Amino acid sequence: MPDWIVHIGVVYIICRILYVKYDIFNHPNTSLAMIGSLIPDIVKLGMVTEYFGLDLWDYLLVFHLPLTSLIVAALFSLFFCKKKIVWGLLTLGLCTHFVLDLLLINIGEGIYLFFPLNWQTFHFDIISPDDCYLSMITLTVAFLVFAAGYYKKIQK
Repeated sequence: MPDWIVHIGVVYIICRILYVKYDIFNHPNTSLAMIGSLIPDIVKLGMVTEYFGLDLWDYLLVFHLPLTSLIVAALFSLFFCKKKIVWGLLTLGLCTHFVLDLLLINIGEGIYLFFPLNWQTFHFDIISPDDCYLSMITLTVAFLVFAAGYYKKIQK
């Protein structure tokens, strides 16, 4: 934890709950926020490149920094007409990703939240990285939120 299921599930839950009050969190925009929650894990491409004999971990680690992730989100948002809205939704996903990663009991150093300004790492040591219960809870709550939205749609 938090694996991709938790990252995507938490953003889905947040966006679907916010959709009750704010129409901007419709299904396509929820998908954008979910994509934003995976941007920092571009670093996981290191596993794929390692399979082909390329060690790119040192080059890909930069994507797990908040500043770099914000830049990637900004570049990605350039492909859309409503750039500010897309960037905001991707940033919502990024923020949830880093908040969830801060909760981990880190074996390494932690997250460089304020990287170019400060080299201090942060982690709160609350959740074990191999905890599968959080994934099951997140999937259950996401399914309940989905079912409630579907039921509400049928009632209209």
